[in-house]
Amino acid sequence: MHSERTTDLSILYSNLKSHPTNQEYVVLIKTGSMNPIHRCHISNMIRTKQYLERVHNFNVIGGYISPTHDEYVHGKLRHELINGQHRIEMCRKAIEEAGQQHWLSVDMAECMAPQFIDLASVTYSLQMFINQTLNLPKPVRVIYVAGLDLFNRCRGMTSLRRSPLGGVAVVYRPGQDDRFITSTHVQDGSNVFYVCANDDDMDTSGSESDDISSTLIRERYKNNQNCEHLTFKSVLDHMKIVSSKKN
Repeated sequence: MHSERTTDLSILYSNLKSHPTNQEYVVLIKTGSMNPIHRCHISNMIRTKQYLERVHNFNVIGGYISPTHDEYVHGKLRHELINGQHRIEMCRKAIEEAGQQHWLSVDMAECMAPQFIDLASVTYSLQMFINQTLNLPKPVRVIYVAGLDLFNRCRGMTSLRRSPLGGVAVVYRPGQDDRFITSTHVQDGSNVFYVCANDDDMDTSGSESDDISSTLIRERYKNNQNCEHLTFKSVLDHMKIVSSKKN
């Protein structure tokens, strides 16, 4: 599924060259509708990178945002679907506006696949592509970034946690129950990394304290309400292009 056509590895090569280390190399991946992408999608990736490097001594050499296939998003949102190519472009613009293009990129493999692929398969495919292409002496670990709500719905994402070259980084989300993730049987030796809300050493200057959702953005955008505190100006500008083509 993944190839040089769908997935830009230049950020990995660049960061491997500029930050050589004996630490374990890690790449992050986040999937989702991104309909549209919002500020928390980006800030959660940044927070996860900071946490994994500071607490677990990983070297995060890159991160990928992977918009989900149109088939799935249409089934979920129907007429509110934003075409995959537009969602890819909005993700690119969000990364650039946030100034994170030195380590974040858009992974197009999932969106360009012939049909919907589940998140675990997307993650394994990326892991295989990266390691086969880079062919480093020590394999790169690929960690899936999930919100606490998704982690709870998937009952801990067991398959992703079992892979020795995988793992799940779970980012706290307001209003979500974290008793499951903080339970001993989930935490102990299970490749789960909890980026919780009360981490005093975490730099949250680029993150949002409010709970943000794409649904809220679509509702406010439809009602001509300000959304720049929820997503990026470049994303909103692109949504205008999408809207004009629909009308």
